[in-house]
Amino acid sequence: MSLFDNVQREYAGPALEGEGYFSYLNRSARPVFARIRETLEVWFSHYPAEGQSELSSRIRVNDDSAFFELTLHEMLLGLGCQVTLHPDVPGAGEKHPDFLVHSPQCGPFYMEAILSTGESAEDASARRRMDDVYNALNNFECPDFFIGMNLRGAPATPPSAKAMRRFLRSKLEGLDPDELGDAMKAGGLEALPHWPYEHDGWRIEFYPIPKGPDSRGKEGVRPVGARMYGMWGDNCKDAIRGAIAKKASRYGELDRPYIIAVNVLDDFVDDSDIMQALFGTEQYTIAVGTEGIAGPPQMRRKPDGAWMDAGGPRYTRVSAVFIVERLHHWNVPKAETRLYHNPWAQRPCCCELRQMPQAIPHDGHMTLVDGMPLGDALGLLLGWPEA
Repeated sequence: MSLFDNVQREYAGPALEGEGYFSYLNRSARPVFARIRETLEVWFSHYPAEGQSELSSRIRVNDDSAFFELTLHEMLLGLGCQVTLHPDVPGAGEKHPDFLVHSPQCGPFYMEAILSTGESAEDASARRRMDDVYNALNNFECPDFFIGMNLRGAPATPPSAKAMRRFLRSKLEGLDPDELGDAMKAGGLEALPHWPYEHDGWRIEFYPIPKGPDSRGKEGVRPVGARMYGMWGDNCKDAIRGAIAKKASRYGELDRPYIIAVNVLDDFVDDSDIMQALFGTEQYTIAVGTEGIAGPPQMRRKPDGAWMDAGGPRYTRVSAVFIVERLHHWNVPKAETRLYHNPWAQRPCCCELRQMPQAIPHDGHMTLVDGMPLGDALGLLLGWPEA
């Protein structure tokens, strides 16, 4: 069974805005994406035959979680483990974790995969509406200029790309790219004209970016250039915490160690977000006495972490959380990973994942330890898929 279609591919252009990874990989003729297809086909051939049809169906509708599961499966094989799909769990009824991993080092353990996106269903709908507009604007004939956009908010209803093109056409009419080029050299982007446009909660400030003389009039060049977004809410740690909590007690009391693997897709995740998601939000307290402030601020954690709340440690059946940061089909060897051990785990993690980077509890602190990069476990060079 093959994952991708066996067809002649001719399209060498970029992906559409919001286009899913499988859709683009399946139609792109560019050599770099052919190498990605070849790699994923090999991984898919290693996946248990009884699960290939279901996994393929999910991947073909651009299910990011299915790609994550395929990557985890191949990584576990690369670490020397064997994997059983959707095992029965005593007392869990019809619920089945993604994997039962047979570890030569410490025996079997369960693994469950989940994504952390920080995006609600409403956010996803708004993003799709915006992507539709970007794709429509990229079909706009604009031979002398790129179109810059400063963006705030999101549209609650579908905007009219036709109305936007009409608006831009009226603004661009009569502009001289050489004059605006000189103005931009002297005063930067702020020296260019800016045109506000609003639709149902979405505010766009358009501006023209002059093309160089050699780039003007070329066909097949997308006009949408720079897009600058306003500040987004800091919900990365909340999304990670929510993803862990969703899976932590799903299977009841477990008879083996249990690891939750989380692909964090937020662009701005760091170790601080992950530690706050696990142990609680950082907050600083200041002691004030009769003579004023008594000592420097002290960092404390709110009791709102996945592993610690007001009642003390919780979700102790979770042995560890395996965090993967921003894993996509095109950056696999560069995606950073870390295994965060639960200090209060009923069944500590002692498996082959300890070869990867870890966060290990020691004397009330988490000690970060280097380990094997994801690319090494998968047998991929750091420059893949380019090299």
